[in-house]
Amino acid sequence: MKNLTTILEQGEDHATEFKSGRFHNESLAKEIVAFSNGHGGSVFIGIEDDGVVSGVDDKATEERIINICRNLVEPSVLPEIIFHRHESGKKVLEISIPKGLFKPYKIKGQNRFYVRVGTVSIEPSLPELIRLLQSGGLYHFEITSLPGTSLSDLDLLRFREYCQTYRKVEFEEDAARQILQNWQLMDSHEQMTVAGALFFASNAERLLPQCGVQLFRFIGLDSTGAIVDQKELSAPIPESINAAMKFVQFNSAVRSMFVDGNPRRIDLPDYDFFVVRELITNAFCHRDWSIFGQKIRLSLFDDRLELFSPGALPNALTLENALAGISFYRNPNIAQLCRDYGLVEKAGRGLQKIVAICKQLSLPQPQFQCGSTFIKTTVYKANNPTA
Repeated sequence: MKNLTTILEQGEDHATEFKSGRFHNESLAKEIVAFSNGHGGSVFIGIEDDGVVSGVDDKATEERIINICRNLVEPSVLPEIIFHRHESGKKVLEISIPKGLFKPYKIKGQNRFYVRVGTVSIEPSLPELIRLLQSGGLYHFEITSLPGTSLSDLDLLRFREYCQTYRKVEFEEDAARQILQNWQLMDSHEQMTVAGALFFASNAERLLPQCGVQLFRFIGLDSTGAIVDQKELSAPIPESINAAMKFVQFNSAVRSMFVDGNPRRIDLPDYDFFVVRELITNAFCHRDWSIFGQKIRLSLFDDRLELFSPGALPNALTLENALAGISFYRNPNIAQLCRDYGLVEKAGRGLQKIVAICKQLSLPQPQFQCGSTFIKTTVYKANNPTA
């Protein structure tokens, strides 16, 4: 924990806010909401905007803060309240606000949301608000309607095959509209939804430029190396996943080797097929489709595979509980469609099975980097001694 002198020297930032002891209730509620909707932070009561310590009446201020957190912030929050004493003898009260578990947070009665950007708390843009709602499980962008679309944008043959082959449903063209609406692939105005377009649009890229996948094979250990193979697809999700798998197989080797005690030769591929397929499918199932301008990206290097997926982990999910089998579906319809196509196994088991397979085959465990706007997965080659 930083001491008060260091905090005063560094000033306000994305996780630190100064407030006078004469603050207005709604002004403080705004900062609490913004930190709760982000990664948390601290509000220091008794410090002016220019860094001058003015101090607080600790008991009266503490009771007021608790009332604000309970009655003005929705959902209510339980911050940690810490007292600091400045060298001048004046008291400063720190409200330590954790990352919220029940996003989005707002000021009660006003229906106003706030997020922290740099040193200020502002109302989010519409895309930012959508992501807040998604993170709390209150909204699934995949069922958003695409304005201007209609039944004419549907690849009817592809949808017929899905119904008959994968859902075992008798397909009648006259009933197609009702089936599409029942499965949330089209809305009541016959506009395609995001999920519907990602699987069954005749021209998905026109409707959703972020669909598909980018594929690269670099020479060397980073992206500064020469590109020896490259593809960019804007195909429906099943075709994109299969194309990514073929790209990995084409740009990988299978090595024959003998294991001590076993007289038979075994073939060891660079990457286990199940592990790679499960990770690629997870990327399509769980990416944030409200982020435009970025596709899922798979890059192969001499020693590893990297898979980049736009969007952070959903709010209630951490890497630890995901690996423990706890599931939170940002896109439940897309996940169900992938299961129907046989691209992914029963929900919630994929990462656990990946870990088990890697351990069983003595393969390096995948590494996960979870950023605020992306998830990157790294899989090292089976014969990589440094992984």
